[in-house]
Amino acid sequence: RQMCIRDRCDMKHLDYSQQESWREVGDTSFQSPIAISSQQAKNGMQPDLITHFSGQTLFEDRVVGEQFLVSGTLEIADETWTLERFHFHDGAEHLVDDVRHDIEIHFVYHHDDRILVLAVFGDVTSVESDTHIPEVFSEAIDAQLLTNWLPKDQSYYRYVGSLTTPPLGENVTWLIFSHPIAISEDDLSVIHQHYPNNYRDVQDIAGREIVSVDLSK
Repeated sequence: RQMCIRDRCDMKHLDYSQQESWREVGDTSFQSPIAISSQQAKNGMQPDLITHFSGQTLFEDRVVGEQFLVSGTLEIADETWTLERFHFHDGAEHLVDDVRHDIEIHFVYHHDDRILVLAVFGDVTSVESDTHIPEVFSEAIDAQLLTNWLPKDQSYYRYVGSLTTPPLGENVTWLIFSHPIAISEDDLSVIHQHYPNNYRDVQDIAGREIVSVDLSK
């Protein structure tokens, strides 16, 4: 039974202390998240990412955690992906050069039966930020404000992995921005309140190729 207050429901979420039990027989060996080494990543060429957000955010509580439904698209390599939702991780799931950033935001896209996840790191800094992150937990916000959650330098890493929550779906394309955005202490506090330490441990790279796309030039 769910306890609902102001259209929000308290329900049982994933227990990250039990994450070793999430795997099932037949799961792909190409799991996510992973630890990325910038020195070992292969340099790659790829067109810019073109992102678009529209409408307003909509809160939905799921077993895998609180999700935010939103409309939008991502265009890359002559393909247009449709945005379904986004969510937060308190403590980044992916490591880059052994660094775990303060948060990681996942934008989940679909194209036919394929899935792409665009990941954004965030770190608390002294730089004044205007993310509107606390607002999204209390009200619907204009989806165009989500552009504040994308770094100006949109260089990224690309690899193929899985979803990071059950059912750990395979053949997921991951695009991970190399540069974090600036967030505030209040941003981190509200994310931690709703998602305390909800990051999956890094998984074996298992020989996968990690491509680094530099769009800073």
